[in-house]
Amino acid sequence: MTTLEKVKRLEKYIAADVAAFDPVLDITIEKLLKRESARVGDIQQRLMKQLEEFEDRYGLKTTEFRDRYDKGLMGDEVDFVEWSATIDMLANIQKSLDLLQEGSLA
Repeated sequence: MTTLEKVKRLEKYIAADVAAFDPVLDITIEKLLKRESARVGDIQQRLMKQLEEFEDRYGLKTTEFRDRYDKGLMGDEVDFVEWSATIDMLANIQKSLDLLQEGSLA
């Protein structure tokens, strides 16, 4: 059984008997969300550091690089492809963090 299937099973259980509220289960789920937020936050920090390294190496801000790259003005050097991919990964990581922290004060 996958993790997603387990979570869906738990969701069905909770939905079927709202009166069966278990504070331990609630605390455990909250801790899991915080743990995953921290793990994804670490990835976000590493990606941001990579962007800073590219900016320092090429003397160009990421926003300016992306604009030039998208217009085909930067070429296809491996660093530029990696820089672009890092920008995309960072955007996806931010979406993940937003989902994990939805409704929380984290």
